[in-house]
Amino acid sequence: MKKSSKKGKKIIIIITIVIILILVLGFFLFEYYKYKNNSKERDKEYHNLEKVIENITLKEDKIEYGTTLSCQELLNNINLEDKNIKMSITINNLNIEKLEYQFKKVGDIKINITLSKEYKYQLIRTYKENLIVKKELKIKVEDTEFPVIKGFKDKEIMVGDKIDLNDGIEATDPIDGELEVKIDRSVDTNKSGTYEIKLIAEDLNGNKTEEKFNVVVKEKPQVTPKPSVSNSNQNNTTNKNNNTNNNTNNNTTNNNVPKTDKSTMEGRLYLAREEAKKVVKNIIKPGMSDYDKALAIFNYLHNNVERQTNQSTEAYKTNFGNEAYAALVMKIAACSGFCKAVTLLCNEAGLQSKHINENAWSHQWNLVLINGEWIVLDSQAGIFGGTKHPLEE
Repeated sequence: MKKSSKKGKKIIIIITIVIILILVLGFFLFEYYKYKNNSKERDKEYHNLEKVIENITLKEDKIEYGTTLSCQELLNNINLEDKNIKMSITINNLNIEKLEYQFKKVGDIKINITLSKEYKYQLIRTYKENLIVKKELKIKVEDTEFPVIKGFKDKEIMVGDKIDLNDGIEATDPIDGELEVKIDRSVDTNKSGTYEIKLIAEDLNGNKTEEKFNVVVKEKPQVTPKPSVSNSNQNNTTNKNNNTNNNTNNNTTNNNVPKTDKSTMEGRLYLAREEAKKVVKNIIKPGMSDYDKALAIFNYLHNNVERQTNQSTEAYKTNFGNEAYAALVMKIAACSGFCKAVTLLCNEAGLQSKHINENAWSHQWNLVLINGEWIVLDSQAGIFGGTKHPLEE
């Protein structure tokens, strides 16, 4: 009996152990099954994230320097219908998801996009895993805007006068703001001549703008005192001798008045011719065609001479607006003054010209012979080319 009892107990123990082992094994098999299913779900969520981030692209692969954009303006196909997906967009370590970013550096800029989602699964306990996918895009930032230089124009001074070449000149860039203007070449105010001044402005990205203007340094007119008048025969004889000597002097007229005396019409014409020689020497280059010469004369007068609106007789007494002197020396003239200046400049440049409506109280202009054809040159009105003036139409 005792032996049967002991044997029965052993069998019960063995059966109990087997049952426990079966339960434990079943539990682990069940957990493993759940783990495999969760792995499939996790992989599915991860692939969904990859699809979302793959669809995100740049709206443009190039952008202008200084442009400010939000991520919505920068990127296409931002589809975050799943509210559990979190997005992070960084440019130069700055998160711009809810901000705007200004592109103030030229070259290739990296845009880093990160999508993340928390994934939970239950085994023996609840587990959490952060699914993360990343993508890098590149956008090229270009600076196509060049600085703008303003406030420069041709200037005219007399020998010995002072001049500030920077006066009124400024340079700006749409993004970089006010810039320094560098001046290439100086003016010797003690020596007459035409000096070409080059202005240079450079923005932060190396874009350079260059402009030029001329400074004309003129000799001061030499005024010769008039001889005193005497009733004596000796003085009369002396005056006659002086007149004879003055006639051989290139700087005076037959009336003992200096050729450079602007109070006389002859003096003003002389000064205008001298100025015409300087202008032609400066603007007409060797090898230029007749057309290019005429165009250079047109551009010089149109860009450097103002239009005199007061054309009364009284105004002409002061401004000489109907003379070439007004246009070439004073830089303000009526249409007749423009035309006479064109005539002097064309003569110096070896061109044939006609003065249309000369001495008429109507608009006046020039015709210039180019390759056997007379074309219109109206430097005051800004009309160059064609065989008919608009007023003739």
